[in-house]
Amino acid sequence: MGSLQGRAQALTRGFTLVELAVIVCVVAVLFGIALDRLMRYQELGERAALEQNLAAINTALTMRFATLVIAGRAGEIEKEVGANPVHLLARPPENYLGALYAPKPESLERRSWYFDRASGDLVYMPGRRRYLTEPPDAENGLRFRVELSEPAQVELRQPSIRAQKPYRWVID
Repeated sequence: MGSLQGRAQALTRGFTLVELAVIVCVVAVLFGIALDRLMRYQELGERAALEQNLAAINTALTMRFATLVIAGRAGEIEKEVGANPVHLLARPPENYLGALYAPKPESLERRSWYFDRASGDLVYMPGRRRYLTEPPDAENGLRFRVELSEPAQVELRQPSIRAQKPYRWVID
């Protein structure tokens, strides 16, 4: 009968302190890995949103150019250089702050766009910069400007939006 009582005590005693510490460590490691993955996917999403907005602006510039060419006013496309390209979109991005005159980057929301009236640049303020390696001053925003293609390349100079400083946002 003593052996039955010993088994009952062994079954009801619960976790040892070492077993509990091992479980807590395993859960902490899994949580850390999951959090790292979540932050990576958030940055992937942010980069994708940036690229989608730039593609929409390039499409709008192409449509504006085509409209002017059809109307016989192709020379007027030069007015788009230095102008706010967001006005060409059917609706601005949800995180568009508007046209501002030389704002202080630290006072602006992260993951937002604004048009800098002083420089004529469209600026994106990145939120996550773990994988954004260039330019070194990326915390002040990624700057884009409407530029025309070189005349030697094509017959008519076509507009497109280009980064003022090349940036690398590589997430593997």
